[in-house]
Amino acid sequence: MLEGIARWAFAVLLAALPAPVRAQTTEPPKTLTLYIGAPAGSTYDLYGRVMARHLGHHLPGNPTVIVSNMLGAGSLACANFIYNVAPRDGSALAMVVQNIAEEQVLGSEGIRYDAAKFGWVGRLASNLEVAYLWHTVPVDGVDDLKRRETIFAASGSSTIIYPLLLNNILGTRIKLVRGYSGTPTAHLAMERGEVEGTLGSLSGLRALVPEWFATGKVKMLLQFRQGRHPDLANVPTIMEVMPTEEDKQLFGFFISSATVGRSLLAPPGLTPARTAALRAAFDATVRDPQFQADAAQAHIELEPLPGMAIQDTVERQVGVAGSIRERILAVRWRQ
Repeated sequence: MLEGIARWAFAVLLAALPAPVRAQTTEPPKTLTLYIGAPAGSTYDLYGRVMARHLGHHLPGNPTVIVSNMLGAGSLACANFIYNVAPRDGSALAMVVQNIAEEQVLGSEGIRYDAAKFGWVGRLASNLEVAYLWHTVPVDGVDDLKRRETIFAASGSSTIIYPLLLNNILGTRIKLVRGYSGTPTAHLAMERGEVEGTLGSLSGLRALVPEWFATGKVKMLLQFRQGRHPDLANVPTIMEVMPTEEDKQLFGFFISSATVGRSLLAPPGLTPARTAALRAAFDATVRDPQFQADAAQAHIELEPLPGMAIQDTVERQVGVAGSIRERILAVRWRQ
């Protein structure tokens, strides 16, 4: 509890800092800092560091790109910093968790940003989230989760909200253990037997613990997407187990964050020329054979999407309305 309060206070403190007044110069920055709102060793960190090694080669002036991990409040501290404090001259970018627009709609404490006003630069990869258990746990499907209390590690927004929704809608008996700093610590807890399962990205499993996926150390229960992934053809999707159309629409809002995935964003208020230069550099980087080879060596999967497409997705998320928005807002009371 104290850790959670400290994180929230850190996010609020950053948000309260005044935004610096800086002239919009035409000179390209000599250094660019890529802030990552996730711990070192996480999938966000892996994607960010691979991008950082190549992005500067495609920007005007060939700036040096520095990576800085900024932790606190599940990426909200980093998002608040980029929105309110970071310089607006093209020298600061961020990679934050994919669901910051969700958190805004949910009215999470400590938010001091409008996700639709960030300058979305581009997406490296979409993100298929899956629920999975250690191979020895006697649970093989959603029906088993209804009969047996099963302990899940929670390390971020979706790892909390998805189980709560499953408990509420389907009557599953998932018990959450919160406070894990990221997927690596949740995985360590699974190995130690502290928890029995968690939620995470398929790409993260393949990048962080490829042997688990290859040797069946974990069992896949659910995939949070509209249709089945080709590599998980025998694993049901969340849409297949939702009982009503309204329930499907509710989950459709949350899983739309998978489209945002591992994306780069810039502070609001950049000049159109700065934003265009960043987006062009991103597009050139993801086409760069050296970058692609580096990504393959790091075992990260690529599914690039231009910044404008991510901008449209986020704007639709923030603008969700009607009865679905009312149900989304009710989710917060179940936490």
